Amino acid sequence: MDLLEEQAEQDVRMTYRAVGSSTGQTEFAGETNNNVALTHFGSGDIPLTQERYDAITGAGRTVLHVPFAVGSISIFHNVPEADLGGSPLQLDACTLGEIFQGTITTWDDAKIKALNPNLNVPTNEP
Repeated sequence: MDLLEEQAEQDVRMTYRAVGSSTGQTEFAGETNNNVALTHFGSGDIPLTQERYDAITGAGRTVLHVPFAVGSISIFHNVPEADLGGSPLQLDACTLGEIFQGTITTWDDAKIKALNPNLNVPTNEP
């Protein structure tokens, strides 16, 4: 950030605060400041909701939202070990993406079963 400050045509000051994506978006949207932004840019690991985007643009501000990465730290599941069929639960990136997206909502989904042929879970239960 020092290099950007030094090379900027106008006087700018940048800081980094590890406040988390939700707080960063709240400050950027100005939700606690009568829709006046407390920050001018940010980066986070959760996308802006349509509601938040609409609130920012509805306040007459321009926003450029550039999704550049999707990441996750870990996944927890509630499948009992006995139902896993003697193997760890296997999920590929596409299947995991569909779980996060809400497209896959039960453990007996065909895509999960294809990756875990010995999986023995109840039908149509989350």
